[in-house]
Amino acid sequence: MSATDINKVDEEETKTLDKQQIEAEEKEVMLKTENETAEDDVELRHDDGPVKAALSGDITEQGREVKPKFIPIGAIKMPGFFTRNSDREKSKEEEAIEKETDNDKNQEKSDEDKTKQRFQFLQTCPFTKFLQQTPKENDGDSIGAKKGFGLFNVRYPKLFQKHSATEAALASMETLEDKLDTPNDGMENVKLDVTDEQEGKVATRLPLKERIRQKKFIIDDIMVCGVTILVLLAVIVGIVIGARSGPPTERPLRLGRYITTHTTCGLVEGILDDQVYNFYSIPYAVPPIEDKRFTYAQPLNNISMCWNGTLEVHEPGPLCLQFLENGTITGDEDCLTLDVVTPHVRYDSPLPVVVLIGANTLAGGISPAQPSAMYARTKEVVFVRPNFRLGPFGFLALDILSNSKYPRTSGNYGLSDLITALQWIKYNIKHFGGDAESVTLLGHRAGATLTAALTTVNKAHKLYSRVWLSSPSVIFPGDNLEQSQKANEPFKQISKCNDVDCLRRISQLEIMTATPDTWLGSDINSLPVADELKRSWLILDGDYLRTHAYESWDAQKEAKNSGKKKVFKPMVFGTTQHSGHSDVLRMKYMNWTADIVEKMVNESYLGEKNLTNEVFKMFNKSYEGLVELISSIRTLCPLISLARLRLVVPMYVVLGSGPGGGIAASGMADINSDIEAILGTFDSEMPEQRRFMAAIQQLFYYYVWHGQLPGPETGLIAIGQDLLAHHGLPACDLLIQEDVVPRQAHID
Repeated sequence: MSATDINKVDEEETKTLDKQQIEAEEKEVMLKTENETAEDDVELRHDDGPVKAALSGDITEQGREVKPKFIPIGAIKMPGFFTRNSDREKSKEEEAIEKETDNDKNQEKSDEDKTKQRFQFLQTCPFTKFLQQTPKENDGDSIGAKKGFGLFNVRYPKLFQKHSATEAALASMETLEDKLDTPNDGMENVKLDVTDEQEGKVATRLPLKERIRQKKFIIDDIMVCGVTILVLLAVIVGIVIGARSGPPTERPLRLGRYITTHTTCGLVEGILDDQVYNFYSIPYAVPPIEDKRFTYAQPLNNISMCWNGTLEVHEPGPLCLQFLENGTITGDEDCLTLDVVTPHVRYDSPLPVVVLIGANTLAGGISPAQPSAMYARTKEVVFVRPNFRLGPFGFLALDILSNSKYPRTSGNYGLSDLITALQWIKYNIKHFGGDAESVTLLGHRAGATLTAALTTVNKAHKLYSRVWLSSPSVIFPGDNLEQSQKANEPFKQISKCNDVDCLRRISQLEIMTATPDTWLGSDINSLPVADELKRSWLILDGDYLRTHAYESWDAQKEAKNSGKKKVFKPMVFGTTQHSGHSDVLRMKYMNWTADIVEKMVNESYLGEKNLTNEVFKMFNKSYEGLVELISSIRTLCPLISLARLRLVVPMYVVLGSGPGGGIAASGMADINSDIEAILGTFDSEMPEQRRFMAAIQQLFYYYVWHGQLPGPETGLIAIGQDLLAHHGLPACDLLIQEDVVPRQAHID
């Protein structure tokens, strides 16, 4: 053979060997690709298995990098010697890629550290501890899984992933090559979401139930959990606030008219009338009958003393036994109840409470101090009127009564009734829309005398907030227990009882008729006379009353002057210009002449002191002048003296007529004018009367709401058609200087 033929044979053999080598390499690549594809399928069946073939390639023995994921099968390959000659260039490219990959990993690690710091506080939450748990090593679902940091093992959506430049380049190549016509290798319908850049994990979007089971969550799950927790917190806060706010704002009505509320002794049902709720005759103490007669009031502090079911209190009950001004007897012995008139039965925004304590004398007499439905509604206050024992049932002190108990004392039972009623108010008035921390005692006449006595009882100091006294007798003898028992011996003789059992066995009518007539009179409507009998129902019993009222008020004045802490509650007291007027006195003479008036003054204590001429320089000789003189001696000037010498509290006087205006052009301000105007029962037909009502109501209800008067805290206030400062009463100066006042002040 020629050399040319030999060369041709060598070239053909070389081509054949090269072709066989290329075919062998292609088969090897195809086989390797199929194996890796199968491994990918296996790994895709495991949620936690890494998928490395999609992100990394292999290097063959010849040094070529084979990427089966991105090189379509059947593509044209360059001859092997081209590959061998480019090994050095390929190595440089691989080094560049590896360097860039390392930089990306370092950046990812830095980002991961920042993420750990950013969400480190969430890992301390108890709610997230179970979310941070990773599957156990022997769990079939986590075989081959490598634990990497992730907040609660969250599978973040692809939208929130950060991709390196290498991944972006590979993704671009994959997208470009996927467009080529490649054979179906069974992977074109599988969508892989990269969820872990560090480990190259991929996972499908699992259902919520499966994600919970495998404890693999995405950011949406965390957001839903957060919103759910916030909603639950809002509901809990609402429940707590609702529980603290108490029952509904206004209680529901039965049949549109009846309303039920609570007391410490059971449910009571009141009635809606005139747009206010009325609760009549609610028991506040044990009935003072039989063996409880002539004993101090006992609160209803035992369930055996209470009632079952709901107590209907729709109608007013009886008054306590008492003598009226005309000598008749009315009332019942079982009477320790109280009335409540309130505009709202609710627990939010409690209203101030006004306790009405009224009696014409301590022996009896119906007082005009009655709850007002209109002013409960318009002035937004709660009225409470307690019944309390009067006359012998309320104040009788005898040695046989004192010796029957310990401590050995008797009398002042009516005073104990008021203290027990105030205790009931403290514990129950919140169920009637009232504020137990804002209680004003409004005393009128003999009720004001009792209220003044209450200010000296230590056990009563925490039961009220302030006091308003209208025409009281704050100057009472205050005989001690022994003196009072001796003075009351005639009662034992008339009743023919020498022991306690007899006193508690005889009827209530026998008790009333055994009371001497001299105990029933009142000196408020008459001029003082020489050797006038002065008797007070109140006594210094050693238990409730231990000191004279003015002695306690002396201590109050000293405390104020020395700048010490204020001990006594705020107090306002006053009277009217014509408190001595009465229908009985007016009808004594059909025509009151100057001679009749002058004769009455000469025959009185003033005539004995030769003060007639001095008196008539300040008072005219008419019925109105006589009444004004009686009022000054019995009520007004004694209160002025008390205010000057012992108290540092404001005082008012209601003017009937005069330069400062009056309640009427030619009328008189009788002893009930101020209380009737405050409670809205005053006759207000004339403009002057309406202005007077507005003036005194402004004064009183401002005091109820704020605990002080709108003007100065001391001084004399004249109330006519307006509120004016009263600069002095010369008549009182004369009577005080001549020792007529306060010696001759009226006594209840």
